[in-house]
Amino acid sequence: MFRYAENRNHTLNFWFNTLFYPESALIGETEMTEPAHSLLYHTCVDVTPPPPTDKRTAPDGALRLGLPTTKLWDVGRTLDFHFLGGTEAQKQNVRQSALKWSEAANLLMRFDVPIEGAEFRVAFNAVGNWSYVGLDNLGIKSPDPTMNIEQDGSALHEVGHALGCIHEHQQPASTIEWNKPVVYQALGGPPNYWDQAKVDFNVFNKYSAAQTQYSAFDPNSIMLYFFPDNWTTNGRGTHANSTLSAVDLAFIRRCYPGCTADFSKPQIATAACKVSVGPGTQFNNYYGNSWLMNFPNQSFIEVRFNQPKQYAGKNIYSRALLRLVHLTSMLYPNPGFSPIDIIVNGTTIKSDYSPPSGNYLTEEWDITANMKDGDNVIRLNFKNARSNYWIHKLQVDCVRILD
Repeated sequence: MFRYAENRNHTLNFWFNTLFYPESALIGETEMTEPAHSLLYHTCVDVTPPPPTDKRTAPDGALRLGLPTTKLWDVGRTLDFHFLGGTEAQKQNVRQSALKWSEAANLLMRFDVPIEGAEFRVAFNAVGNWSYVGLDNLGIKSPDPTMNIEQDGSALHEVGHALGCIHEHQQPASTIEWNKPVVYQALGGPPNYWDQAKVDFNVFNKYSAAQTQYSAFDPNSIMLYFFPDNWTTNGRGTHANSTLSAVDLAFIRRCYPGCTADFSKPQIATAACKVSVGPGTQFNNYYGNSWLMNFPNQSFIEVRFNQPKQYAGKNIYSRALLRLVHLTSMLYPNPGFSPIDIIVNGTTIKSDYSPPSGNYLTEEWDITANMKDGDNVIRLNFKNARSNYWIHKLQVDCVRILD
């Protein structure tokens, strides 16, 4: 399974078109009949920015002194994609790939946003498949790209890097038994001509266990390359994968727990949850940036999400907070009245509650004791009212534990 690197001890070079499998291998497991050196072509690299020149922010030896820099995004963050060219089909491929990750990760994805402030700037040039890893994207000056997709089949893998994933064969629990002489020989020839030090760095070296979130090696991870059988001493190579594995999904949910539903657009944007609504629950066409409920005792909003409490025997989060950004519409010139019941897994935590009128208010409630291990349901029931209830965002913020 992929891992999230909290810190990398090295700076990777741009290797672009000189890596691990031909384009056909991106589609799925294939029988390889080409020479070994042709396996190292047209795939991806996760890149790390060069160290800042400002020594006040990155002192020499900081990483060697055991001060890890996390590459995980904040849980519940909205990540924006800006496309640097590309066809509509190429852009849609990236959109769909990102949304597959957000089905399990509590990270909202927005697309086709202006370049200013976008975390990811995606190019589609014929220079290979690569991406910066996690928070490293924030250090890349605009308008330089932070990701490049040459083959459509690499988009799911590259978005994984952008969220913080590292290559599976270099995670601490990797079980690949390398036949090093064979690999040195294969990579030492054309088109790569790598010396042994470069092969060690790009293939054999593993991330530090102390600086990485990881679990058992996953041969089905989207972050794993194809390696031929004769590159291993036990004759057990690896296959390329074209979909997110069950372990990929479980682990991304472990690293980005909770869920988010954004009601600011006619199409509700979700991260790690599904939303259903009742009668009279609709987009606010009058004022925008919210949905409203206006059928007393009929309108409702229900958010379902899966959140385990543990992963590999360890707690995933320390607290769970339900956060609502909402208001009661005005009965001009007086404040409105639109009470709701807030129900978590069948328990009413707030009854007949009408948030203030005027500006949107962010409120939160500790629902740790109400959380279930697995499937959870948040429901807002609209009560008898004289005005409307407006909602801008609902979020379950699980305070993650990283160890």
